[in-house]
Amino acid sequence: MDNNFQLPNKQACLDQLTKLGIDYIAHHHDPVPTMEDVVKIKVEEGTAYVKNLLYVDKKSNYYLILANNTTQVGKLFWKTLGLASGNMRLSKEEQIAEALKSSKGNVNPFAVANDTNNLVKNIIIDEELTKYKRLALHPIENTTTVEISLDDLQNKFLKILNRQFTVLQLTDAAAEQKLEQQKEQQKEQQKDQQKDQQNQQTLAITVKKSDFSEWYQQVIRKAELIEYYDVSGCYILRPWAYFIWEQIQRYFDDLIRTEEVENTYFPMFLSAKHLNKEKEHVEGFKAEVAWVTKYGESDLNEPLAIRPTSETIMYPAFAKWVQSHRDLPLKVNQWTNIVRWEFKFPTPFIRTREFLWQEGHTAHATREEAVKQVYTILDFYEQVYGELLAVPVIKGIKTESEKFAGGDFTTTVETIIPQNGRGLQGATSHHLGQNFSKMFEINFEDDKKQKAFAWQTSWGLTTRSIGAMIMFHGDDKGLVLPPRIAKYQIVIIPIIHKDLDENQLNERCEQIRQILVKQKLRVHLDSRDNYSPGWKFNKWEQKGVPVRLEIGPGEFKNNEVRVVQRFDNKKYQIKLEELNQLTQILDNIHNAMLDKARTELNQRIKQADNWKEFMSQLNQRNTILTRWCERQECEKEVKTKSGIESKEKDSEIDGQVQLTGSAKTLCMPLKQDQLKEGEVCFNCGQQAKKYVLWGRSY
Repeated sequence: MDNNFQLPNKQACLDQLTKLGIDYIAHHHDPVPTMEDVVKIKVEEGTAYVKNLLYVDKKSNYYLILANNTTQVGKLFWKTLGLASGNMRLSKEEQIAEALKSSKGNVNPFAVANDTNNLVKNIIIDEELTKYKRLALHPIENTTTVEISLDDLQNKFLKILNRQFTVLQLTDAAAEQKLEQQKEQQKEQQKDQQKDQQNQQTLAITVKKSDFSEWYQQVIRKAELIEYYDVSGCYILRPWAYFIWEQIQRYFDDLIRTEEVENTYFPMFLSAKHLNKEKEHVEGFKAEVAWVTKYGESDLNEPLAIRPTSETIMYPAFAKWVQSHRDLPLKVNQWTNIVRWEFKFPTPFIRTREFLWQEGHTAHATREEAVKQVYTILDFYEQVYGELLAVPVIKGIKTESEKFAGGDFTTTVETIIPQNGRGLQGATSHHLGQNFSKMFEINFEDDKKQKAFAWQTSWGLTTRSIGAMIMFHGDDKGLVLPPRIAKYQIVIIPIIHKDLDENQLNERCEQIRQILVKQKLRVHLDSRDNYSPGWKFNKWEQKGVPVRLEIGPGEFKNNEVRVVQRFDNKKYQIKLEELNQLTQILDNIHNAMLDKARTELNQRIKQADNWKEFMSQLNQRNTILTRWCERQECEKEVKTKSGIESKEKDSEIDGQVQLTGSAKTLCMPLKQDQLKEGEVCFNCGQQAKKYVLWGRSY
């Protein structure tokens, strides 16, 4: 197709649109040289009036801006293009003629076809225009207005002219936000690089756990859980960390199989059409959705979203698979990755732009079955945290403002990090009601031959669980692993001595390893001769191995081993014939870790009956259980007030840096006392309906 055409008049333009297969609606009228005149033209609903602005810089490079007529075009967006706004000027009459062979009042994107000298370097399209079905534009002359889609303009007209175009937010506020986001990304990348260099310089953890943020970064790096990556907010999971995730997978898979849940896999891409089908749902993720717009050097016909969650990916298939009540319940789960392009400060495992998770989705014939499924899964999540990770959790229900977007209600397992009192959402199990089934037409014929919509659930657990485990159990020396998720539950270290034959010592250690492997324990023999025993002790302590067995001259002679527990540094001897005790020892360690963690969690939960008590406890790094009226207005007021008042407090009390920030609801615990008439909300004084847990959170 000829891409060297010129458009001397509107008829030539309309003919070319037809030739290119572009659908348009034409309106013929008197000249409309100003936007005030343009907006008087009656167009179809969903069509945007476009103002066209031609800018020129000091080097005579031209930039054509297509903006929604209501957009206040600022200056800061130029910086996002690497250009200086001070060098930009609106073009004069003779410059419009030079670049577009047009005139004031007739500037339009079709005139770019007349720019034979390629003076227009970029066509900048207002992001607001992507929200409209069609754009109202002049085809060369302002005596006609055509309505065409933005997609046709970009991919059928500008593309054939090989013209560069960029979609941007043009207001100063939006541009400023984007610039700040770019700065934060650069800072995080520099920070990651600096930490990478620093951590290579020394083996030991150089700070106490009381310096919590720095301690956490050192532990995850030096315990070989994480490697930094050159995309901010994305991290490499090293084998030591990925094994933990595999243990979680195996354990949870066994649990959900008892519920006849089957594993599956769905694609990671979804169209804007499907993503936007459930409006309340997509609003909850809109700001975090990452989009794929190109392949190679070509633009995709339609941008594809990378899944932030999979409801809208899965449910069109559910609609095909569910036809009769005999097809229910439908229960599937997938282990996959998720991308949510957050701009808050990334924290490995806790808040990352890509993370691993499982997401389960079920469809049921009745509400009762779906609700039962929600709470069964919630119990499974409690078991994952308690039985595997030795992390205590609080089961509860999210408030209306904190529930899953588009769902009926959300249940959650929450935990509290003892070091800073911050709440951490561990996993969620959602009752979706019939909202999605009605949207995606997941209906069936019930046993009475009546059409009915399915009742649905969705539920997810992420690699954030690993972060919670690290934060709870780690100490000043580094990582402390619960035995059930440690890659090596036991490390054997021979202590070479001049009075002991090295080969005989290593043979004894290997015999011990084989005995323990037969007990189905995960054991590693560190017989490297280029590191001292002391170095090995420190290294494996740092990596959190639950039990260390030392065999030196004394142990060799007495047919015993020295046991050192990582969790509490307890040391004792056991005979070789007593090695079968180690299975029980590991279970005891797990139980002791969970008991200690539960005590620490409970110490961070305080009750408050009024605002003064509430703020006092909040500023002491606690979470607070209060009576509450369940009104969203009250919840919003607490969040706003607590944020303002916390900033007014001293940043340091008794030598400890104080947290600032708003309190939010973590959950309404499932276990709670019955409220009586006359017991009032701690904030507004109205009749209380529930107890709710508040706190600052990750």
